Amino acid sequence: MAPRVGPSPWSTPVRRVQRFSGNGGAAPEVSSGHTLLTPTEQEVAHRLGVCSSRMERVGGFAQRQSSSERAAISLSGTGGCTMRIGLGAGTLALAAGLLMWAAAPSEALAQQTGSIAGTVQDTSGRNMWGVQVSIPGSRLGTLSDAQGRYRILNVPVGEHTVRLEIIGYETVTRTVTVTADQTTPLDVTLTQGAVALEGMVVTAMGISRQERAIGSAVQSVQPEQLQQARETNIVSALAGRAAGVQVRSTGTQGGSARVVIRGASSFTGENQPLFVIDGVPIDNSAPRLTGGAGGGTSAGAIDYGNAASDINPNDIETITILKGPNAAALYGSRAANGAIVITTKTGRSAAGRPGGIVTVSQNVTFETPLRLPDYQNVYGQGRRGEFGYVDGRGGGLYDGVDESWGPPMDGRLICQFDSPRDASGNCQPTPWLARPNNVKDFFETGRTLTTNVSFAAATDNSNVRLSLTNLDMGGMYPQMELGQITTALSGGASLMDQLQVNGSVQYIRRAGRNQPGVGYLGTNPMQQFIWFGRQVDTGQLRNYRNEDGSIFNWNHNYFGNPFFMAQENSNKHDRGRIIGNVGLEFQLNSWLGSRVGVGTDWYEDVRIRQYAHGNTGLGFAQQGGLYEQQTSRQETNADVSLMADGQLTSDISLSANAGAARRMGWARFSDMGANQLNVPGVYNFSNASTTPTFFNRTEERQINSLYGQAQIGFRDWFYVDVTGRNDWSSTLPDGNNSYFYPSVSTSLILSDIVPAIQGSALSFAKLRASWARVGNDADPYLTNLVYSAAAPWGGSPNFSVPTQLPNLDLRPEQTTSVEVGTDLRFLRDRVGLDFTYYSSESLDQIVPVQVSATSGYTSRVMNAGLMSNKGFEVLGTVVPVDLPNGFRWEVAANYAKNTNEVVRLADDLETLVLGAYWSLQVQARRGEPYGALFGRKYVRDDQGRIVVGANGIPLNTNQNPLGVIGNYNPDWTGSLSNTFRYRNLDMSFMLDTQQGGQVFSVTQYFGTYAGVLEETLEGRCVGAADCAANGLLFDGVYADGSPNTTRVSAEDFWPAHFGLHEPFVLDASFVKLRELRVGYNLPMSFTNRLRVSSANVSLVGRNLWLSTPMPHIDPEVSFDASNVQGLEFGSLPSARSFGLFLSVTP
Repeated sequence: MAPRVGPSPWSTPVRRVQRFSGNGGAAPEVSSGHTLLTPTEQEVAHRLGVCSSRMERVGGFAQRQSSSERAAISLSGTGGCTMRIGLGAGTLALAAGLLMWAAAPSEALAQQTGSIAGTVQDTSGRNMWGVQVSIPGSRLGTLSDAQGRYRILNVPVGEHTVRLEIIGYETVTRTVTVTADQTTPLDVTLTQGAVALEGMVVTAMGISRQERAIGSAVQSVQPEQLQQARETNIVSALAGRAAGVQVRSTGTQGGSARVVIRGASSFTGENQPLFVIDGVPIDNSAPRLTGGAGGGTSAGAIDYGNAASDINPNDIETITILKGPNAAALYGSRAANGAIVITTKTGRSAAGRPGGIVTVSQNVTFETPLRLPDYQNVYGQGRRGEFGYVDGRGGGLYDGVDESWGPPMDGRLICQFDSPRDASGNCQPTPWLARPNNVKDFFETGRTLTTNVSFAAATDNSNVRLSLTNLDMGGMYPQMELGQITTALSGGASLMDQLQVNGSVQYIRRAGRNQPGVGYLGTNPMQQFIWFGRQVDTGQLRNYRNEDGSIFNWNHNYFGNPFFMAQENSNKHDRGRIIGNVGLEFQLNSWLGSRVGVGTDWYEDVRIRQYAHGNTGLGFAQQGGLYEQQTSRQETNADVSLMADGQLTSDISLSANAGAARRMGWARFSDMGANQLNVPGVYNFSNASTTPTFFNRTEERQINSLYGQAQIGFRDWFYVDVTGRNDWSSTLPDGNNSYFYPSVSTSLILSDIVPAIQGSALSFAKLRASWARVGNDADPYLTNLVYSAAAPWGGSPNFSVPTQLPNLDLRPEQTTSVEVGTDLRFLRDRVGLDFTYYSSESLDQIVPVQVSATSGYTSRVMNAGLMSNKGFEVLGTVVPVDLPNGFRWEVAANYAKNTNEVVRLADDLETLVLGAYWSLQVQARRGEPYGALFGRKYVRDDQGRIVVGANGIPLNTNQNPLGVIGNYNPDWTGSLSNTFRYRNLDMSFMLDTQQGGQVFSVTQYFGTYAGVLEETLEGRCVGAADCAANGLLFDGVYADGSPNTTRVSAEDFWPAHFGLHEPFVLDASFVKLRELRVGYNLPMSFTNRLRVSSANVSLVGRNLWLSTPMPHIDPEVSFDASNVQGLEFGSLPSARSFGLFLSVTP
């Protein structure tokens, strides 16, 4: 068995181990011992400043004046220099590695040496940071700093070749002669390469194209931006990074995130883009732990994260977002929603460094809740202004209710759940006080520690890279822990002049425990906190067992003690995953080559949930329960292709490829549940008091494909690109299982056609247009009757009959898209503007349609419906300031607006219900945007005024009209990024916004019913006289049209809204400070002492600020990653994170 990740997720300690946090939690100092340097090394050490004049002599020792460094250096009588360093546990491993590197003997120290130093600039005179300066054939090298300066120390005397290189610029070599104890000057100006000027983008099937030649919208995301953001989920890290890309998460740490590009295109199918890593399509499903035994319901479950969250940001080299079918048609049926193409790092970056490159990075962030509901802190638990505790089950005065309509919390003495008892067991009343932070006190400060070590090496004919990343997360939710180890290995070699082999493999082990539930379920603590008595002292609940073993709690009718739920209702998950590929490329001649490749994505996921004896509110008997789910998936893709690239004439170029591919995949699902256990605390299905329920399902599918692509270029200013692909799918019936989808795009470089328009004002102008059609097959077994395994009957196997009729005439879905756009650059590329307009239609939607119950079935699968998306995207970049002293200010912004419409369904079908909760439905409804919220509305008169009854409360009966009350789709989205650089210092921040869209909020729906939210303070009154003077006066009219004059108590007003949905559909607009980073590149004088090429330290923050009209919650948080959006079921608070990042490259 492979080792567990970090702390074993299967252990269940009663209390969390205290974590290191800042200086207050620092471990005792650890001495690394003494290292004795030779006299020659001591001389070098003095030159490097290790034994510097900043030490004062004390006897035979020199003591550093800075106590924060905690270092003692002694000078021996023989001239040796001895260093002792004490370090906190949080940086011991990193510092020890750097010390060993710095102290290692070097052959260069035994001979005469000099140095090479200078400045690197571009052709505009701007200093260049991060240029790799090396001496080929040696270990000597460095990187230029923010002022473009560099210095290579300990260079043996004599003649040397110096190489300077950075991506996007021509590599430069210079020959210099080094003299002993002298500095040889070498200043260099780098020129942008042709490839850099045009830009290269990795597109479908891993084909690299010049950006000018692409006729559809693609957008690259700099991997450094994702790595610096320190977001553990790569999907969440994409938020705000690209126009038209919308990301939502469930709010749970380690939970799932949903990404949609240009709106939904399928009624019931997948609407997220395809993820591709190194040419391997990967699974990004997010199955929740649902079903029997309290695992979950349609309104709640355990969210263990989407599969794409396994991707390690530290291993990413490029990310390209292919927007819609126009850019992604070659990928086949799964690319109707676009594709996110990721390539991982290789060892090529180590070219010219014979010893290779080692990079070490350490990141620690701390997480706190971004936003919690705004509670009222005036009235406590009870009703009609009264409360008295006896047993929490109704034995006292309203002590069994979970609402806060009780007495004012003014310090009066009242018997409470935590009041002391005298020797006779009688309650001793205690002050009735507000606990404003009782919900906040439940959560802890989360901690995420990420360590990455990578090694890259390259020769002229081969390269290799090995990376190891460890993620250790302690969540805000008590006892929540998550660990992930990612090992990535990639390599390539030229076996002969014509033959190359490349491959990569990633092994990911992810394990955790006590992931909180999402949705309106007892495993979600926010379900209880929507009702939590405002006088409840959370600290008193931490010791949750009485002396007799029973549960100590504030309410025994509806909720369990939240700490008992967190610690004893444990869940565990363990996922092992392998993503790998290997490819052979053979160059047949100067213009023709071939490639054979195969890649696979496999994982196995095991999830277990235990429910302890003594639960309340979960539907379990006191004996507890057990639930287990196992999922295994594998998909293998193999392809063979021919590639041609060359000049047909001096003016016409051709780039083409044609090939065949096969996709083979299978998935196995099994789960088992036991609702009652014979012996409490023994979690084994053999201990079940009733027959366990179970479910088994296996899916297989295969798609065979032929594809081709050809691009013709004319004089490098006009390009036409044509693609075609035909798939044969096993999930469609014979006769309809073959479908072809073509695309065509064109790119026109106006600035090259009409050179007169190109000058200091206009640098570059491009027009592009594209058309594409993409097919999409069905899920497995929609064309056949498939029986599902069920619980045995009388000891015999039992299978259930499906409730859905198959369709032997099912056709593939089709999405057709048209796109036009322009890319403009001004003022020598200091200003950029990209504009795209698109229109797409998705028809022959595969949907289940309700049939008559007399048929013996509930639904039938059929092709029905048409959905459209239209919109535009704008991307802008500006460099307002770029000064010779190194100060540079960069601004990037994006804006996107998408309009979605369900144009038609089946002939006799008006709506398709996607999900329903408390009579509220999420629908695909004719004439409305996809995801319409359909529910009970206010009764209004012909002037649109809300009608109230004689009691002054809005009418709420079965006669209330039902209708569309909102939609989760935003009106528009956008982001604004600013980056400032000055010498070694840089700072960046990003604002992300969504305007429009609505969400139905269960937090407000039940929080107002319970009287715990601040809006329930208005109209608090007891008795007719008090309410007549101080009650709530609602702005409405009576049935006769006269204004409402009847005041009502808030306690009567808000609960009377139960079943009414319209008032709880809220504006989901927001502006969020998505990211803030301040970084510092340590100066060369410091890195040279450590003999490292570069070192960077950064302060990072994410989701630091939120502005929204929506009360109580983060509107960006969704219920799950499915198609049912626009619902909030007591969402967990999203995390505000801040921390420190350190990266060192020797």
